[in-house]
Amino acid sequence: MTSQQENKLILCGCGWLGGYLASHFRSQMTIYGTTRSEDKARALSQQGIQAIPYTLGDNPQDLLAVAPDSTFVLNIPPGRRNTDLNQFTSAMQQLISALYNQAPPKQLIFISTTSVYGDQEGDITTGTAPAPNTASGEAHVEIEQWLQNTAPDSGYILRLAGLTGPDRHPVKTLAGRTLSGATQVVNLVHVDDVVKVIEALLVQKPANKLWHLCSDEHPMRGDYYPQMAKRLGLPAVEFSDELTSASVPSGKHINPGATLTGLGITLNYPTPWTMQPA
Repeated sequence: MTSQQENKLILCGCGWLGGYLASHFRSQMTIYGTTRSEDKARALSQQGIQAIPYTLGDNPQDLLAVAPDSTFVLNIPPGRRNTDLNQFTSAMQQLISALYNQAPPKQLIFISTTSVYGDQEGDITTGTAPAPNTASGEAHVEIEQWLQNTAPDSGYILRLAGLTGPDRHPVKTLAGRTLSGATQVVNLVHVDDVVKVIEALLVQKPANKLWHLCSDEHPMRGDYYPQMAKRLGLPAVEFSDELTSASVPSGKHINPGATLTGLGITLNYPTPWTMQPA
């Protein structure tokens, strides 16, 4: 890579994943991160990240000032409780348009979600058409399409399965609960593998612009979560529909094969069984 001045990484939405990206790329690039609070701005500067005050929907001038020729990771979640996402979708589209009209980045990676596939059954590849059935899924499909139309040459889409890491795992929020859907399979991905794929996109700048990422293996929820809760010493996770020897896996299986082959990558965490938080 060339000098830090010429290598800018902008984390627009510098949350949990952004922290991992910043620590990985800090020695190679100048890192900028957006934040909505002064406290977070101070925390970012302590991590060697240059904070840019920005809330989605604001005038993006401070962001546009550093955006030219940058690598821009767009990772602003819509918020779990927000069901009317028209304003969110419109603001994201306006930001993408402003960037490419006024301060084009070298590359933009939009962090999307495998929820764009909705409740489809069976093997899901990057060639599977989206069929969103949630407000978030629908919003992400619209933003993806906007990016593809606005920046066909430099806009990348990375759809992620459920994120895990050393300090994050869904079993922590499921502990002590009784759930349904025991035969549905889990679609999880470890943050180390996400960072690895994003680095490959930065370095290789592949012609293909649509990618998704998940582990190779997909254990059934009714098997996986009770065992992980026990392993971590958490309150039991139970299922109203218990598994039997005749149980058949159901739900969508996110298949990462095209991404791994296309980028020449091997997963550090090919199975959710090794995704054990500290």
